[in-house]
Amino acid sequence: MKRIVLLTFALLALIAHDALGWGRLGHYTAAEIAERHLTPEAKRNIERYTNGTPLAEYSVWMDQVAKVQPYKKLLHGWHASIADTKCKSTPEVRAEYRKSRDGVTAMEYFAEELRNREQLSDSVVLAAIKCIVHIIPDYHCPAHVRFTDYKNNGGFDVIFYNKRVQYHKVWDSGVITRGRKIKDYKKYADVLDTYTKKQIARATKGDAQDWFERAAQQVRPTIHSVKAGDTLGEEWVQEVLPFGEQLLKESGYRLAKALNTLFGDEKPKKSK
Repeated sequence: MKRIVLLTFALLALIAHDALGWGRLGHYTAAEIAERHLTPEAKRNIERYTNGTPLAEYSVWMDQVAKVQPYKKLLHGWHASIADTKCKSTPEVRAEYRKSRDGVTAMEYFAEELRNREQLSDSVVLAAIKCIVHIIPDYHCPAHVRFTDYKNNGGFDVIFYNKRVQYHKVWDSGVITRGRKIKDYKKYADVLDTYTKKQIARATKGDAQDWFERAAQQVRPTIHSVKAGDTLGEEWVQEVLPFGEQLLKESGYRLAKALNTLFGDEKPKKSK
């Protein structure tokens, strides 16, 4: 069944729609940070499948096809992940609350399949790269972190800069675009890519499940901070911007670590 999913990717054409997730700026920026931290071997191996196309160009693919069948069915649930009240995302929690349709489980699946990537077609591996480049940054978007006692899907309206919008969309793109007012993702990556090698090593310790659980620990204290009908403007954006940017930059470093592990010198561990 798993192989059927990847083979199906290879047979489908790219169809574009408006981007969601961290928004185009956020996803492009995370992918750009990741690309800057690829090992030479990982970069060389990835470019075999991308033909040198920047990872940023693939970073919103999952959002672009999210409402189009058969992608809608194949990718269902992969944009978000679930943690319990202690911020743990065990296989049991994922199975009970999301039927194992979540980003953490998706990454375990891709890691397993890509162990033997030489046996897969180039188009299948490219489809996997497109998903990975999107899924890990989505771990870190507060609107995409779910909890067993509070889904935190932001499915309620707030007043954001005098407009009624869903709170989910405020975090999807509103915070960073309003907070920084930078349109060029490479310039935004210049701003965020400030960690030392030691800081990067600390941030990227562990695997995909660990990274999501650490992001959940950061998001958990904020889940009740905004309620339906709240008015959010410049003061609120500037207050939460450092928090959002820390999550975004760490997603870039962790994405690089995942790609270096899957396509470089580091060997992936078996999924838990």
